[in-house]
Amino acid sequence: MWSSLAMSLTLSFTPLAHWLTLIVAGLRKAAAARAGRDQAVAPLVALLWARLARLTARFDALVARLAAGRPAAPHRQRTRPARAAPAGTGRLPRSHARLIRLLPGEAASYGCQLQAMLADPQTAALLAAAPEAGRILRPLCRLLMITPEGPLALSSAAGKPAPRLRAAKPAPVIPLTWAELIARSPAVEPDPPPRWPIWLRLP
Repeated sequence: MWSSLAMSLTLSFTPLAHWLTLIVAGLRKAAAARAGRDQAVAPLVALLWARLARLTARFDALVARLAAGRPAAPHRQRTRPARAAPAGTGRLPRSHARLIRLLPGEAASYGCQLQAMLADPQTAALLAAAPEAGRILRPLCRLLMITPEGPLALSSAAGKPAPRLRAAKPAPVIPLTWAELIARSPAVEPDPPPRWPIWLRLP
């Protein structure tokens, strides 16, 4: 049963992998041309080049795993200790619309192609079969200033852990003075006079 399902998934999702490869290849080519004209952005282009290459490699590996009949494993939140980057290596800064600022014309054109791919029904089917596809596509959306919508946005919200609720701190207890205690204490009514027997009240 799974083999037939995997075959249908392969036929459905392989064009998506080719589609994304063409989009990323165009972006990398435009970025390389920009670095050739402006050497000041060459380090940033090198980081973007590597990021885009890893992105397509992960997407291709995901489609290949589905084609091989291995469903995507559920995502688990893991905490990793912070590690310093090795000396001499750069790290791509986290910034929204990085490609739009670097390649205004080309990024807008390829962003429209990515939006068409995300609107394709097969992309929604891929996100339903393998939610981890959203973790691959969302960083590219951020680089191209595209707001995730539909299943892509839903998978983003589902992957976030629920926020922790903090208990409210009790109000500090301020001691009262004797005057405040007397003022706040309820008034005490005097006791009614005793009712003596009638024979004791006779003259």
